[in-house]
Amino acid sequence: MARVTRAFAFLSIVICLGAVGCSQVAPDRAERIPRGYVYYLDGAGGGGLVNYAGGVRKGLEKAGYAGAGEVFTWQTGLGVVADQVASESFKREKAAELAAKIRTYKAAHPAAPVTLMGLSAGTAVAAFTLEALPADAQVANVILLSGSLGANYDLTKALQRVGGKMYVTTSKRDGVLGFLVPMSGTADRGSGPADTIGRQGPRMPASASPETRQQYAKVVEIPWTPKFEQYGDHGGHLDTVNARFVEAVVAPLVLTTTRRFSATPAETAGQVANPDFTRWAGFGVGSYVVFDGYQEIDGVREPMRMKATLVAKDAHRLTVERTFEAMGGAKSQPPLNRHFYVSATIKPEEHPLTHPQASVVDLPGKTVEVDGRGLPCQGREVRVRATFAEWGTNVAAILYSHPDVPGGMVSVGLRTYMEGKSAAFAARVVQTHVAGK
Repeated sequence: MARVTRAFAFLSIVICLGAVGCSQVAPDRAERIPRGYVYYLDGAGGGGLVNYAGGVRKGLEKAGYAGAGEVFTWQTGLGVVADQVASESFKREKAAELAAKIRTYKAAHPAAPVTLMGLSAGTAVAAFTLEALPADAQVANVILLSGSLGANYDLTKALQRVGGKMYVTTSKRDGVLGFLVPMSGTADRGSGPADTIGRQGPRMPASASPETRQQYAKVVEIPWTPKFEQYGDHGGHLDTVNARFVEAVVAPLVLTTTRRFSATPAETAGQVANPDFTRWAGFGVGSYVVFDGYQEIDGVREPMRMKATLVAKDAHRLTVERTFEAMGGAKSQPPLNRHFYVSATIKPEEHPLTHPQASVVDLPGKTVEVDGRGLPCQGREVRVRATFAEWGTNVAAILYSHPDVPGGMVSVGLRTYMEGKSAAFAARVVQTHVAGK
């Protein structure tokens, strides 16, 4: 079949209701192209007259995306199963065609950032496209949504072509990846267990070289959380291309030379101020804090370091990137980078400090040395028999805080249960940085 490529400017297409293919490119497309470009790879069964790109377009449009882009159709045209099980060589052939288009665009607009985005089986073609690019033709960021690329696929070469980050959404609720892909196999047609990056996240190869470890540090996982339900993402396979999710979570990851993303208003009826938002809101983007301590799962203790960095914020929401790294001994995995989205207001039952049944007791203050100076810290003990998305079930914590520290927390001791296992985390701040100072 001949390849079909449908170009569009996300803000510049008018869809004619009831008439497939009736579209019109607005006059400002030429102005948008030099600002940045998104190449979107649809999932199996999509990319043509039937596609899942509508939510992506609408979400970027509502977010005020300033660049242009196109849907690149790599599919066989024979349906979902045929696309999923299409051979590696077929997908690499299509990926080489897209790589050539990216090179042409970058040659014409060397300063404009390119974002490569893939859904489901399109994530495999995205990885193959990166591998087909020369080393001097890097893309800015990569966004892999609900990926059916194998979790064990070696991304080292692909990541070498990424100048910024590779963002990977994950969800254990994804029924397609959990039940159907194990029967059909992963989109890269790899052998072995059918774990996918959309459920497990990418796994670094065993006995990884320093170069591979360095490249995998670019991976940022965006795990599903109940907070995403307000954006229409309930953890399902296609929820990551819901327009509201794209607007709130995906669009801020897409780079352009001019940024016009609008804030998503928070729903405030029956909600309270989020303590996590309040502690971070006074700091500039780029501020960070580093904790040293340990985590313990079912009695097995492992030293670890956690760095929390404020990477984006507006009046309604902020984004914190947390990097977890095992300390001491042989390191079999790279640092785990995760994005956490913190709304300005939340339902009271969503946070241990605001839960209606929480017991919060003030503790005597103590001085904690941070960056060479003693900080007088406020202490609190929190106990609550409830379940939380990020803190587990039956939480017991002792917290010490100071307003001069990004994120507020100076030391944390937490005991809880996660996925039926006892868990504990204890750490204190060893380094801070306040952006702009």
